[in-house]
Amino acid sequence: MVKRTIKFTPIAASVALTLGLTACGSDNDRNIPVTPVESFTATGDAQFNIEVTGKAVKGSMKNAVVTVMTLDASGLSVPVAFRSAASAEAESFSEEALSQDAADAAVEASKIAANPEVLTDENGRYSIYLDGDFTGPVYITVKTSAEGDDSFLRCDAYIGCGDYDVAPEEDDVNDGDTAIEFGEWYKTDLELSVVKFVPAQASDASGASGVAGSDNVDMSYTANVTFLTSLVAQLLIDAGSSVDETGIANTSLRTVIQIFGPDAAILLAPMIADLSTAGAVDLSNVDGDEELSEAVLAIAQLSSSIQGLPSLANVFAQLKAGIQANQLSGSTDVDIAAVVLALQTAVTNTSNIFVAIATGDETAIAAALVTAYKLNNPTATQTEIDAFTANSVGIATKAKEAKDRAIANGAATNESLAQIAVKVKKALEKLGCTGDACTIGDTLYAQLAAALTAEVDAAELQLTELQDMVDSAEADLAEVQALADDVTAENAVAFASAVTLLQNEATTAALSVSANILYVKSQGYVTTAQTLVANNTSYQQLLDDSEALSQGSLVEVENTVAFDTALAALVTQAADAVIEFDLVVEAAEQVALDTAAVADEKQNLAAIVETTSTSALADAESATIDTAESAAQALELAMAAVTAASEFAAAVDALEIAIAQALEAAEAYLAAAVTQEDIDAATAQIEALKSMATAAQAQAELAAEQFVIAYALQLQAEEAIAKLAVLTSVKATSESLSTMTVLTGSGADAVADAADVLADVIDELAEMGNNSGTGTSTRNADWDYAYSLDDLTLMLSNATTGEMINAAASYEGDKLVVAWGATLKGENDVSVELVTADTQTLALTDCVDFAAGTIDATQIDSCLVFTFDGAVTADNVDDAEIIMTETTNHVEIIDGDSGFTGMLSITADDATDSGSITLEGVSGDVDFKVMTTYLDSDMEEASALDITVNNAMGYTLSITGNESAGYTGDVMAMYNEMMMSFGTAAKTTNGLSITYIDGDVVDYTDVDLIDSSK
Repeated sequence: MVKRTIKFTPIAASVALTLGLTACGSDNDRNIPVTPVESFTATGDAQFNIEVTGKAVKGSMKNAVVTVMTLDASGLSVPVAFRSAASAEAESFSEEALSQDAADAAVEASKIAANPEVLTDENGRYSIYLDGDFTGPVYITVKTSAEGDDSFLRCDAYIGCGDYDVAPEEDDVNDGDTAIEFGEWYKTDLELSVVKFVPAQASDASGASGVAGSDNVDMSYTANVTFLTSLVAQLLIDAGSSVDETGIANTSLRTVIQIFGPDAAILLAPMIADLSTAGAVDLSNVDGDEELSEAVLAIAQLSSSIQGLPSLANVFAQLKAGIQANQLSGSTDVDIAAVVLALQTAVTNTSNIFVAIATGDETAIAAALVTAYKLNNPTATQTEIDAFTANSVGIATKAKEAKDRAIANGAATNESLAQIAVKVKKALEKLGCTGDACTIGDTLYAQLAAALTAEVDAAELQLTELQDMVDSAEADLAEVQALADDVTAENAVAFASAVTLLQNEATTAALSVSANILYVKSQGYVTTAQTLVANNTSYQQLLDDSEALSQGSLVEVENTVAFDTALAALVTQAADAVIEFDLVVEAAEQVALDTAAVADEKQNLAAIVETTSTSALADAESATIDTAESAAQALELAMAAVTAASEFAAAVDALEIAIAQALEAAEAYLAAAVTQEDIDAATAQIEALKSMATAAQAQAELAAEQFVIAYALQLQAEEAIAKLAVLTSVKATSESLSTMTVLTGSGADAVADAADVLADVIDELAEMGNNSGTGTSTRNADWDYAYSLDDLTLMLSNATTGEMINAAASYEGDKLVVAWGATLKGENDVSVELVTADTQTLALTDCVDFAAGTIDATQIDSCLVFTFDGAVTADNVDDAEIIMTETTNHVEIIDGDSGFTGMLSITADDATDSGSITLEGVSGDVDFKVMTTYLDSDMEEASALDITVNNAMGYTLSITGNESAGYTGDVMAMYNEMMMSFGTAAKTTNGLSITYIDGDVVDYTDVDLIDSSK
């Protein structure tokens, strides 16, 4: 608050008095009165109790310079006052100037002048504190430099972050070569930023401690600094206007859609309106301050992928330009398109590697690294590939250790990490969006709402579990506090041990960390829900639930802070008590014994869980997956084994923590020991615990091995189930094809019989030698004919069956072109129609154009084209030799069950003694295509047949062979975006036999497919 006053300074008063006296003692009319100089004073207080905290990661930015600004109405950054610690008391400021505005400005300048230098810690974390009266956007930048300071960036790109100019010395992080590898620190120029909006504080501020656990904090906000928040920040600043929560939300949403695409964007629903609330994870060192959710992992993998690209500045610039143009994917700008392609390749590599890390062993990780290296370096020489392959072993070890640390730190379980790794990989297979997919409308909002609802529901369960754990911890605390009420020499040792055990339990449970994670997540939920409500008020309940979750989480933050404070007081009291009563050795001994007992309990529990895991894995390994039922059972057993192995690993993690705590206590006992008896006892405890630690390490390796095997069995069972589900559709399609008239003997015979009639009548008329005439066929008594050789027309009709055949022809150079049609009857009342145009003249015109190549088969009905060895006319056609016969027919077959409408095309090449038949159309609900090719050799006819069903699974039946060897092939269908065999097929005497992958053998009878001999 600034207080404004006006006063005369001593100098001004002296000048005024002197001038006044001079004027009174002189008759000089030239004396000019001087107006007194006014001086304005402003005073103000500031208490810095709004915490803004977060991590700067792409990987971690260590010792990076943090700059804090605000943004004015034009989006320009201007200084703002802040501190590096929360104020216990208000700071007072007083400044004087020649105007009130200048005095006010001087007060604000004084606040800003006291701003401290802020650097990030080793994990990239920073915290700054704003004046409690502050409201508006905070613009925070974090910068590392290639030279001149102690800032570093850690590489969390699996295939590396470039090369050092000079190889660093070998140490625990660097291996001494010039490659900047996963997990290594290096110097570089990098600046990331974030814009966080701080709303006006409510008058009844909660007084809760901040996420960092600092006192005197009224409200805390998380503002992580990542590549994505940097994009959003620069887009906001480039817009050149004032920034508020709505602007940040809309820009964040647009950025996510343009970069990730709508599918992956749904994964980011919990934080999509404020990307600063999560995602600051260094994959090389996951510290457990943030759980590895789908959203967090998606952002972390993007950041890791970008870090491995050659020019970060260029990637940033091109992505920003693409987002501003609302066309990132599919951009016509070659520079933007190149960056998008490189980013997609990098993200795909990262996702594939991470799946190997989450589900496989070091061998699988190394193989994924090499595959990614080859994709990322398509021009690499074999020597370079071999060098990376050799180096990948060490990188795989580091990656596996990083994953194990993440699990041990509570960021995920083995089971949950495997699940989200696979899901995120699928979501990131295609980044970006084009066309309508980029639209941010009701459909997307509904999808975001559904995803957020699921997140909130899960978080509410987490909150309930946390509340129970906090209640239990508080009950334990109360019991120990009861001991503290009357500490004597007799109970001081027991009191000290109880405090230590409680402290160890609290450390292991990390309740304050869990509460903070849940509270920060809930803040992201609220911002997304607010964005949804701004679009549609029907989402108000979701906002209410998110806000209730946030408030409930904040209560647990307060409770855990109070718990930690009370526990710290007990620790101090216990330490003082053992000193006061001279019981340091006795207390150390008792603490060592009690913590070792806890380790024993954890060891027994780990042994039990190990037995459970081993048994579950054995059951899963013995399962079969021959049928859909057995595969479902195998999946259930495999999932149980995955869960058991994950629980085994968690139990071993808890054991290792207990062992470490017991070792610390035993070493403290040894340090305090005076007598040889105590020294020997402490030494024995230490040796026993070290042996226990070695055994625990072996258990950890076994748990990891069992998890990898169990998860592989789960994938195998899932794949079998998916395949068998497709197999069901494959079998149904085979059955549908086998009953279609067009592929059975009756349909084939109907078409062939019509051709036989036509051939017989033409042959009969040729023998008659007349140019035209009418009559009844002597070879087919039911058929009447009318023909004209002058017009090249023929009409056949069957009064008994109602069938008819008509044809009109024309000589066209070396071709005789025939337009024909027919209405035929087959067995079992099958009706077959060769469709032709309304008039023979129109039909023949189309067929001539088709033969000339000016129109295609989709523009004609039924045509027959004979190609001769030279130009033909009516005078020489009898002497010409046919070298090619082609017929394309619009066919309709009706049998009362399925029917068929489509095209039948036949080609016969006399020169090569080969031919092909293509049938394409729809029968019932099945759209399919049949292609047959055959070749006559001196020995016998060889042929190949492909039936392709135009459905989502891409059913294909392929048969090849000849009479002596038999006709065999495969039934193929689409599975996992690839064609795979679902059975082997063999032609039988009266049909087809298919042996499916589940061992089922099905014979399909009366299936002639297409009889090429006719």
